[in-house]
Parts: sequence; structure tokens; C-alpha cells
Amino acid sequence: MNICVVGAGAIGGWVAAKLALAGKEVSVLARGDTLRLVHAEGLRLEENGEEFVASVESSNDCAALGPQDVLFVAVKAPALPPLASEIRPLIGSQTTIVPMLNGVPWWFVEGMQLKSVDPQGSIAAALPFEQVIGCVVHASCHRSAPNRIHVKHAEKLIIGEPGGAETSKRLGRLFALLDEAGLKPDVTGNVRRAIWYKLWGNATINPLSALTRATCDHILADAECRAWMLEGMAELAAIGALVGCPISESGEDRMAVTARLGAFKTSMLQDVEAGRPIELEALVGAPREIARARGIATPALDRLYGVTKLMAETLGLG
Repeated sequence: MNICVVGAGAIGGWVAAKLALAGKEVSVLARGDTLRLVHAEGLRLEENGEEFVASVESSNDCAALGPQDVLFVAVKAPALPPLASEIRPLIGSQTTIVPMLNGVPWWFVEGMQLKSVDPQGSIAAALPFEQVIGCVVHASCHRSAPNRIHVKHAEKLIIGEPGGAETSKRLGRLFALLDEAGLKPDVTGNVRRAIWYKLWGNATINPLSALTRATCDHILADAECRAWMLEGMAELAAIGALVGCPISESGEDRMAVTARLGAFKTSMLQDVEAGRPIELEALVGAPREIARARGIATPALDRLYGVTKLMAETLGLG
């Protein structure tokens, strides 16, 4: 089985390393220092106090790697539109494509091009919907060097057919692959709902952390931030109810779960601090676009989107 990971960052590097350590033939598409160090030293994974070295093939040439059996796409959402056409040589007619992205993916609403995340339609054109398996990552990893990944916690990978089928042969094969590598897969018959549930918890606290530069414990302790978050979460729940992704918890219940994680930096705050483009469109822009198409007002999300977009433009973060 040929397996390729596009984007050997924290999550992509973790997945590639775990698969390689399980004896799978894995390649990574990488550039610059990541390519150089992975080629020279392999991927170095620190997990549960132990360090492992995984040997993977590395290249910056998609044509040289060729069509894959399984393709994991683990780049940040803003990077995917310009990259999509470049990775087409990795996709054959039988390739299973597993996007591992934060927020709303391009394929989320059947029959609707989400211009917030796929403005030119380049992703949909390059990554055929019928070959996609949905994936929701519940893990926290970070890199201390381009080829060194530290796993803070790895809860599970939720996978499912985008069309809502309970199971399929390809889903079973993917589950077995991830399970053998110790990546804790969990199959769902409604992966879209799993995507929306994670979004519901992340879409407000991520931008607020980027705006305030505060860790999550401080944001949750601030009465005005909590009120803004609860307004936005109520709007997200209303959108979800109309697209088959109902939320059964209260916003306060979800905040209590986040509070147990303590003082941590969201991925968006980490991107701001590193000077990287932020995933604003996938986390907030796409829900607003879906809401407009359904005639739902989202004043709290609109305010959050507007001020965060201005911050990103001012800092040159896209």
C-alpha cells in the first residue's frame, strides 16, 4: 500500500511517523528545512516520554511520488486552494483522500461551492468528492523542529463517509490502517456532524485568542468574552440544526470541557505568533456563508469575523 502525507507539520508528521513505525510504506510531501531534515534524520516523534525515529520517503515532487492508495492532506486550510492542483499527480482513480483540516471542508454542503474555503473551485476540481473520507482530528501535537513532533495528547481520529453511510469497504480498510498504527480511529455514520461539533467548540475561542493573545483559561474567565462566545455558539447551533448537524449540549457545558484543559494556546493563536496565515475562513467564514444561504442572521459571528479579518490583514496574515 502506497501512503502519502501532504503537509508534514505537527498533525501530518504525527500521522506519517505512526504509520511508518507500524511498518507501512509512507512518503511525505515537504519543502525547505522540513524536506532536508526528514531526508537526513527521519521523522522524530516524542510520545508518552519516549522518542521514536520513523523512516519515511520525502520529496517535493508529486510526479515522482506518483498515485497513492491513501492520501492524507494535513496542510492548513488557507494553503490548500493553491496546493490542490499541484497534488493531482498523487491521486489515481482508486486513491482514498483523507483531508485532516480544521473547520468546514470544501465538500461539506452538497451542491454548494463554499467560496470562503474554495474560492476558485480548485480544491473540488482536484480532489474528487467521491474519493474523500471525512476525518476529524482530536489530538494536540506541536513541532520543536521541522522534523520533530511532540504529542501532548492523542484522543482519536473520527472517520466517516461524507455521504453518511454507516460503513464501506474503503472505510473499513482505512480504519484497519489507522488502528494498526495506534492512531485510535473511531467510525461514525455522520462525519459531517462530528466536524460541526468540533467547529462549534472552536470557532469562537480561536479568533478571540488570536485577537487577545490570551490563553483559553483567561478567555473563559472573562465575562464579556464568554458572552460573545455563547452568542456565537448559539448561532452555530442554529446553522447546524438546518444542515443535519444538531448540537445537543449547551454552550456552558462545552466551555466546561475546554476549561479542564487549562492554560493552552489555540492553533490560531499559535499561527498568529508564528506569523502564519490563520484559518479564519474555515472556522468562521464558511459557517457565515452557509448561514446566509439559509437565511440565518449571525451578528455575533459577523462581528468576530470582521475584527479578526482586519487584524489578520493588518499583520499580513492573509
